[in-house]
Amino acid sequence: MGVLRGLTIGIIGAGTMGQALLRGLLAQGIPRRALRVADANPQTRRLVERRFRLPVEADGREVARRSDLVILAVKPQQFPEAVPPLARHLTRPATTRGGGASRPLVVTIAAGITLRWLQVRLPGVPLVRVMPNLPATVGCGFAALAAGRTATRRHRAMARALFGAVGTVVELPERQLDAVTAVSGSGPAYVFYLARIWEEAARKLGLPRAAASEAVRRTLEGSVRLLLASGEPAEALIAKVASKGGTTEAALKVLARRRMPAQFAEALRAAARRSRELSSRYQIPIG
Repeated sequence: MGVLRGLTIGIIGAGTMGQALLRGLLAQGIPRRALRVADANPQTRRLVERRFRLPVEADGREVARRSDLVILAVKPQQFPEAVPPLARHLTRPATTRGGGASRPLVVTIAAGITLRWLQVRLPGVPLVRVMPNLPATVGCGFAALAAGRTATRRHRAMARALFGAVGTVVELPERQLDAVTAVSGSGPAYVFYLARIWEEAARKLGLPRAAASEAVRRTLEGSVRLLLASGEPAEALIAKVASKGGTTEAALKVLARRRMPAQFAEALRAAARRSRELSSRYQIPIG
C-alpha cells in the first residue's frame, strides 16, 4: 500500500465497486483527505457521503483534475458520454510526490472498454484495465489487470496495490481478460446459482427451508476455506470425500452422466464469447 501513500485517488462512479474500493482503501489506512469521489446519481452521492463521511461531487471533471490516480468506475455504456469531458483534465500533467510532472494514472474497471478505445481518447495517459469481481465488496475479490503501453512499472504497482486492498490481483495480457470475465467476473453468479438449486434440492429431500439454506451455505464456505488452506488440487479433495461405493460417488456419477463438466465449459465459452462481442463495440478501426 506504500506506493499509494501521498497520492490523491479519485473514483468516478460510486456504485458497488467504487464503494468496495473506498472501503478497502480506508481499511488500509488511506486518509479520507486523499480520496476524491464523483457520481452523477444524487441518491448514490447522499448514500456515500453518509456511509463513508466523504464529500461526493456530481461532476467528475474536478475529481479528474485534482487526482494522481483516477478510477473510472462508471458503467460501460456511459463511457462514450463520460470520458470526453474528462479528457482535458486527464491529459494535463499532475505533480508527483517528488515534485516532477506526470499525467495521472487512469484505471478502468468497465467490461468491454478496451485499452485501445481509451488510448485514442486519452492520448499519452498511462492506462490500466482491470476486471474485478463482486466478492471485492467483502474484501475477497479476484482481479486481473492489463497495463497499457505507456503504463510504467510503478503504475502497475499502483493498480496492484489499489485492488490488493480488496482481494487478490494478477497481471495478464489484455487478450486474456475475456477469459477472466467468464471465469471470475461472472463466476460469483455461478456459485449463487449452484447455491440456489442446491437449496431447492435439499428442500425436496424434506429439509426445512432454514436448515437447507444453512447446510448449503456453510458447506460452500467450509469447502472453499479447505480448498484454499490445504493447497491440494480439487481432485485430491474430491477423493477424500468420495469413498468407493459410497453416497458421494453415487451423486458424482449422476453429474457425470448429465455431462456437467462439458455443460459448464460450454457456459464459460458463452460468457467469454459475449465479453468479446461487448469489447468489439469499442474497437477503433485501423487505418
